[in-house]
Amino acid sequence: MTRKILCSLFILLTFSGCAALLIGTGVLGGVAISEDTVKSEVDAGFDQVWNATLNEVEKMGGEFTVKDKIRGVMEVKVRSSNIHIEIDRLTPKTIRMTVKSRKHLLPNIKLAHEISARVLRQL
Repeated sequence: MTRKILCSLFILLTFSGCAALLIGTGVLGGVAISEDTVKSEVDAGFDQVWNATLNEVEKMGGEFTVKDKIRGVMEVKVRSSNIHIEIDRLTPKTIRMTVKSRKHLLPNIKLAHEISARVLRQL
């Protein structure tokens, strides 16, 4: 009986989008990964991260809808996916870059990870 309840609970949580409660968020080398978002923390200047991000997204053929350097926000369409990028200054020498990617309202973590990795390689 207990096994049935646990299996039912696992299936319910998995298919309701709450799997992160059971599995947790993956963290590896300064990069945190969730269902549709990759967060990276890097020791670099804001302008350096902003310019590297612009450069890499443009190389990927991205079409910008929002570029607000003061708020550190970019919204862009890449390969039919809507990308939301935030660049936040944590300290004078540490920046957090958040890349969220969705395609047709569904998570596209592979593209978010690709963009993040390409930017980090530039730094």
